[in-house]
Amino acid sequence: MAPVVDKFGGRILKDRVLTEEPPRPVAAAGSQRELDGEVEALAQRMVDIINSAGPELRPGLRQYAMDLLRDGTEVGDAPLAGGAGAADRRDGNPLAMGLLLGVFSLPMMLLFLPVGLTLLAIALVLSVWGVVAMAVRR
Repeated sequence: MAPVVDKFGGRILKDRVLTEEPPRPVAAAGSQRELDGEVEALAQRMVDIINSAGPELRPGLRQYAMDLLRDGTEVGDAPLAGGAGAADRRDGNPLAMGLLLGVFSLPMMLLFLPVGLTLLAIALVLSVWGVVAMAVRR
């Protein structure tokens, strides 16, 4: 397939050979070439449409085309809603946060007693809650 050439200046915009790509099997290379050709044809059509618009509309159309492409291709990359991340948040134990706040509350009591005591009280509640949650699960 020939490189895409700018109609106005005759410059080469994109060369077909990319040296950083890993070598592909022969069967996959044929289908990849077909896909590359389709994508290049669609991109050239978009370029023609955007260039045919007035100069004041081009930046908006260009941004709109990029947003559509980005939004349309990220659909398959989105993580599932009920994935492992949701399970990790459900299974979290408040005991860890209680211990962390307990350690942090001790120096805070030296600096500002009411804040330190409040943090210590919250740490105790979280720690008791964590121990009870562990006992209930088992």
